[in-house]
Amino acid sequence: MAEAAAMVVASPVLKLVMEKLGSGLWEELGLVRGVNSDIERLQSVLSTINDVLDDAERRSISDKALTGWLRKLKDAALDADDVVDEFQYEAMRRRNQRRNQPIGKVSNFFSPNNQIAFRRKMARKIRKINKRLEQIADEKSKFHLAEGSTSRRTVDRETFSFVIESEVYGRDEDKDNIINFLVSADDGSDVSVLPIVGLGGVGKTTLAQLAYNAQGIEEHFDLKSWVCVSDDFSIKEIINKIIQCEVPNLEAAQLQLQTKLSGRSFLLVLDDVWNEDEAKWERLKTLLRCGKKGSKIVTTTRSDVVARIMGTVAPHKLQGLTAADCWTLFKQRAFGPGREEETPRLVEIGKQIVEKCGGLPLAAKALGSLMSSRRGEAEWLHVRDSELWRLPADDNGILPALRLSYDHLPSNLKQCFAYCSIFPKDYEIKREKLIQLWIAEGFIQTLDGDMRGEEVGNRYFNSLLWRSFFQDVQKDWFDNIWSCKMHDLVHDLACSVARDESWIMTVHMERSIPPGCRYSSVVYDPTMSSTTLKAAFASKKLRSLVSINRWIGAFSFKEFVFYAISSLALLRALDLSGLRIKGLPGTISKLKHLRLLDLSSTAIEALPGSITDLHNLRTLNLKCCNQLKSLPEGISNMSSLRHLDIRGCSRLICMPRWLGRLSNLQTMTMFVVGKEHGRGISELEQLNLVSGDLEINSLANVQDPMEATKANLATKINLRSLELMWSRVSSEALAAPRVAVVEEVLERLQPHSNLKWLLIMCYPGIRFPTWMTGVELASSPIRNLVAITLSKLERCESLPALGHLPFLRLISISDMNAIKRIGVEFCGNGGIFPSLRYLRMQRLPELEEWPPEARATDERVMPFPCLETFSLYECPKLKVAPRVPPSVEKVSIMGNLPLLSALSTGGLYKMRSLTIKNFEARSLSSGWELMQDLTALSTLTIFDERELTCLPEGILQLRMPSFKSFHLECWSLKSMSGEERDKQQQPPTFFMNIQEIEIVNNRELTALPEWLGSLTSLTSLRLHCCLKLAMLPNRLQCLTALEKLDIIFCPQLERRYERERGEDWPKIAHIPHIFILPVKK
Repeated sequence: MAEAAAMVVASPVLKLVMEKLGSGLWEELGLVRGVNSDIERLQSVLSTINDVLDDAERRSISDKALTGWLRKLKDAALDADDVVDEFQYEAMRRRNQRRNQPIGKVSNFFSPNNQIAFRRKMARKIRKINKRLEQIADEKSKFHLAEGSTSRRTVDRETFSFVIESEVYGRDEDKDNIINFLVSADDGSDVSVLPIVGLGGVGKTTLAQLAYNAQGIEEHFDLKSWVCVSDDFSIKEIINKIIQCEVPNLEAAQLQLQTKLSGRSFLLVLDDVWNEDEAKWERLKTLLRCGKKGSKIVTTTRSDVVARIMGTVAPHKLQGLTAADCWTLFKQRAFGPGREEETPRLVEIGKQIVEKCGGLPLAAKALGSLMSSRRGEAEWLHVRDSELWRLPADDNGILPALRLSYDHLPSNLKQCFAYCSIFPKDYEIKREKLIQLWIAEGFIQTLDGDMRGEEVGNRYFNSLLWRSFFQDVQKDWFDNIWSCKMHDLVHDLACSVARDESWIMTVHMERSIPPGCRYSSVVYDPTMSSTTLKAAFASKKLRSLVSINRWIGAFSFKEFVFYAISSLALLRALDLSGLRIKGLPGTISKLKHLRLLDLSSTAIEALPGSITDLHNLRTLNLKCCNQLKSLPEGISNMSSLRHLDIRGCSRLICMPRWLGRLSNLQTMTMFVVGKEHGRGISELEQLNLVSGDLEINSLANVQDPMEATKANLATKINLRSLELMWSRVSSEALAAPRVAVVEEVLERLQPHSNLKWLLIMCYPGIRFPTWMTGVELASSPIRNLVAITLSKLERCESLPALGHLPFLRLISISDMNAIKRIGVEFCGNGGIFPSLRYLRMQRLPELEEWPPEARATDERVMPFPCLETFSLYECPKLKVAPRVPPSVEKVSIMGNLPLLSALSTGGLYKMRSLTIKNFEARSLSSGWELMQDLTALSTLTIFDERELTCLPEGILQLRMPSFKSFHLECWSLKSMSGEERDKQQQPPTFFMNIQEIEIVNNRELTALPEWLGSLTSLTSLRLHCCLKLAMLPNRLQCLTALEKLDIIFCPQLERRYERERGEDWPKIAHIPHIFILPVKK
């Protein structure tokens, strides 16, 4: 039986080649007339084929011969792109050579022999590709393809309102939410609309059916109607279905609709909506407003765009079923009623098959039906071990349902989605990197000099996200999407579309990548070898080679890396991130097509100078290459470079000269200020397109404030994060005139007001700049800050005005030795830090006073109304502590008794976590009864490096109803509750309901208390670096709730409880999850 069919998409590649040929770059090469005419023939044949591609791609889903023709075409078009790209590279190289050639010097590069050889080579390649494409063009006639755009193929997927509720599982809560919407008062709209959004097959239609047929809904509305909309959002057809008759024109239809709905409350379900044209929906919605107020519409869709257009309330995001519910659906179909007990082995395999469903009920039912006709264990194992997209099309109803979403994508998004098949399942895909890979592959085309490539890529990413192709989105501090994942079945769909064009190389792979493979990733493993990898990657057509680094340690795969660079000449993207390579071969300059080179987190020590010959290189990622000491000087000549990421390159001592020439640079994460001409801060002057994060360090090298002015930071509107770092050297001995210079330098480094994160470190000045101390919000360049960090500012005597900043969520202040008082200037004219969530104050050795309240106008107002996390470490002289606001959930204190006392008076009914570090034992001996009011406290951590030998009596007697987790790191602790009490069976009140205990870094504790064996709620016990701890309580065997035991670097316990061999192993063998990590010998 055939595998599930897939539409072949070749049009974007043809358009890419045609755009490159249309750019005219090849005309600069002075080719002979014959080659020019061959190129014109190539343009003509591509244009002829392109005219019928729309029809060919739409019909390929059901025509095997046409699919084969399209695959041949796409392969030839990709080869043509390689040839045309070589023309472009040559033209760019000659441009750069002319620009950088000293006057009067003639390079061998321009010698007649070199030019003639190049012309002849390219003429042969063009003729060869022309011949292939002309043969392919001749074959198209037998398919009778229509020119121009054709309508999307239609699929019969009409739905209806009937549902058998007894066959639906796990949707009770979702059903209740929909019903609550239906029967609730209207939201002020003429008609309220609730979209149900989710992945294909997740059960949106079923949920709508459940609500539509729910008890009481019939009586609540005067009229109910179910309309399956599907592909064609025809207003007339939708109205005809509502009025249940065929009316020939829209005017007559809407008149009948008005008659039917007027003065009546109605429930309308619009199922399976794909329309993203807001104007069409508004026209229909206008006609539906004639009903009675309180009328409701429920719509189901896979697209967030549709939901935003149609919804008047927040959409209902339908998630997948639990594993148990999926299993119930599966076994009903696979075994029939009550038969699963007869086949326990198949039940075991079946539950593993259900894991493939990823919560989709459609998948559970389809796989269950598939397995119902397969009774042999071998057949079940085959399905379990197969990728779903490789199962026969006749037996697999899952991917066709998901493929509807793919079919609705425009062709440019189809290739972007298919490319995602190079990532393994459940892989966290970084948004920024994915977009850069798309650009490197030519999926996102921009005109020469156009800087919108990343913006277009971001739109592509969002379009796939809104259509449910991506999920599990993670966001950064600024609410920007950082990463995403793909549902396993969506990944199967991507693989079914990409086929052999994409390949994931793993350690268990039994064969080499296919000859036609263009994109591949390698999931590196220590058991791999360079020899086997070289043999696997025999294909010379590879365009992407992406590293998937999963704990490969010190393995470098150096031979394979050198092989890839010397042999895979068509690479557009080469990702070697995480490999322990120390260098690259000079032959990397042969990768003429390379757009992206990722060397992040490698041991690279230097880059070869020949890397500057990569004239197409757009992205160079060197993040966290902490052995890298310098960059090649010629980088400033790489005119295509857009992204240079050198964050974490801590040994980099200077920048290459004249970096300011790269005026199109969009990413430059670090700039090391040098003293030499061409390395100074003024090189930033023209880099106004730099966006994201920028760290400027070695600011001590700025001798003249005018140089800081030239850095032009105020014009860099796309900067999100700015770090300004001086050297700590000589900050104390700085002469007064020099202090004035330093302060003026910072004054002139004023950023644009779009900045979200500001860090200032090792600043040796005394005063902050006026742009940080002004209280007029409208004119403040830091008015949009979300986070600020001030560290090692050892001379500053006061803090800047921050309390009035409306969006500030995090403040971190540390190592400011001259601060004695935090006063009203910190609040900024009565500000209360309205949005602050995190406040961290560390190592302020001279701080004595921090008024407990801030003054706003004539009233005393509690500052920090939204504060959630507060840390105060090593402020030994602080006598007056701030009042902790009731919003706080987590507090960490080190050695500050006034604040500890203040916790009991703040009404902290939300505080869940408290960490106490390095208090004198006598300070902890009393006052604990005041903590009784912290009714929400669930986690307590006590850390002490000094003298605490047992827990204070005040703690042991506390009765904390919510307390669940206790973490103890006390180096000198000899007993937990005192020697005598530790021998008792009855636990102290404080531990009665404890669920987790962790004891770390203890040098004296020899035994755990016997009462530990009476903690019936204990689920986790973790012991880490308890050097003298010799045994566990005997009654540990009685703890039936205990699920996890970790013994890490506890030498005596390791021997006594060694798995299967230790003398006391039987006493802990009942615990489900045991992890023992021995001390290295």
